[in-house]
Amino acid sequence: MGKLPKSMQNKKKQARELRAKGSATLQKRHRAPPIPQNRQMRRRLKQQGIGDMEQIEANRVIIQTDTEDLVIEAPQIIRVNQQGMNVYQVIGNAESYPSGTYSGQASEVSESVEEVKDIEDTNADLSLNVEITEQDIQLVVMQTNVSPEIAKQTLQETNGDLAKAIIKLKTQ
Repeated sequence: MGKLPKSMQNKKKQARELRAKGSATLQKRHRAPPIPQNRQMRRRLKQQGIGDMEQIEANRVIIQTDTEDLVIEAPQIIRVNQQGMNVYQVIGNAESYPSGTYSGQASEVSESVEEVKDIEDTNADLSLNVEITEQDIQLVVMQTNVSPEIAKQTLQETNGDLAKAIIKLKTQ
């Protein structure tokens, strides 16, 4: 048997090369998933003590320093647990404001919180005669691990508001 003509040898060589690397149409249709790279990356991260990665949805990040306030609108935030510590990576365009001059929605929220506190202080002066049931006392005792007497006294101070009583006792 003799040798194949040069043109046929070239065609066979090209066919072998295409099979070895895959044709362009096959590569576009059937791309190999990046599993080995991800697996290798996960192994490396695990060796370095880096655990869970989680993306956090946020509208704004404000970093306050002594000299300026950095405000990042619509940031991408990734939380990484690294050797028992949480590391936050914030990605976005920061706008710089002189310290204490940023007047975004955060200040509007703080003003409304102050208004609510003023209303609460005004309402605290008014004493309502609210009936405090044994169930209310038991609920506060279970949530805060205090004695029933302290729970009843706190409920009287908060005019029977269970949530306020529990929060007040937990923050003491």
